Amino acid sequence: MKKYLAILFSLGLLLGLTAGVRADEEKADGEKAVKGSIAVDDKTNKTDLPALAKISFQKALKIASEKVKGSVIKGELEAEDGGLQYSFEIVDKDKVETEVEVDAGNGKILAVDVEKKDEGKEKDGKGEKDEKDEKDKD
Repeated sequence: MKKYLAILFSLGLLLGLTAGVRADEEKADGEKAVKGSIAVDDKTNKTDLPALAKISFQKALKIASEKVKGSVIKGELEAEDGGLQYSFEIVDKDKVETEVEVDAGNGKILAVDVEKKDEGKEKDGKGEKDEKDEKDKD
C-alpha cells in the first residue's frame, strides 16, 4: 500500500512540475507567450484565418478602439504565439503608438503594448532602438 501511495505521489509531483514549466513558457524575446482561445500553427494558411475567427474584424476594432483612444493606423488578423488574434496599431493625440491585441475567439484583450518615442529612439518594452540604425539596415 505504501509503495502504491509513493508511486501516486511521485506521479502527481511529476505532473505538477511539468504543468509549471508550461505555464512559465516564454517567447524568444523574453516576454511571456500569450495564447488566444483559437489554436493555430505556423502551417495554417493566411487565407484560412478569417474563417477560423469567431468575432469579426469590425468587432475587434471596436474593442481595441475602446481600450485605446486614437487613430488606428494598422489592423490585421494574425497567428501569433500559437493563437489567432487581431492586432491593431493606434496612435493617440500625443503621437504615442500603442499595439492592442484582441483574441479572435472571444474578444478579450490579450496585450496592450505602448511604444514611446523619445528624441529619435523608440522604446517598445524590448529595449531601445535608434531610428538611424533602422534606416541603415535598409
